[in-house]
Amino acid sequence: MQNQENENRMGYSRILKFRAWDKISKSMHEVGALNFSDETVGFEVRLAAKGTFGYSERFTNVILMQYTGLKDRHGKEIYEGDIVESVLFDCVVIGNKKVPASKIIIGNIYENPELLSDDPHKS
Repeated sequence: MQNQENENRMGYSRILKFRAWDKISKSMHEVGALNFSDETVGFEVRLAAKGTFGYSERFTNVILMQYTGLKDRHGKEIYEGDIVESVLFDCVVIGNKKVPASKIIIGNIYENPELLSDDPHKS
C-alpha cells in the first residue's frame, strides 16, 4: 500500500476511470465495471423518479472514454472526447511547455457535436 501511495504522490500512476456513450440510448454514463470475458460494460444509472438501477451493454454498443487525470477550473473531470475551452493568456509552465491554467468543459463530441463546427452560425 505504501508503494502505491508513493507512486501516486510522485505522479507515476493515476486512477483509471471511464465513462461511456451508449450508442443505443444516446446517453452518457459513468462506467462501473468492465467485463472483458463477456465484453460488456456495467453502468449504474440514477433516475430521480425511479431510483438507481444497473444494466450492462456490449462493447460494440458503447464508446469508452478514459479520464485524462485533468480537471477543469470548476473541478469537473476531463475525459477523452470532452470539448474544453481554454484561456490562452492564462497559462503555467510545466517543464518547457506552456499549459492553459484556466480550462472549462463546454460539452463533448457526442452530446454537443455542433461545438466542433467552424461556422459559428451552424446549429
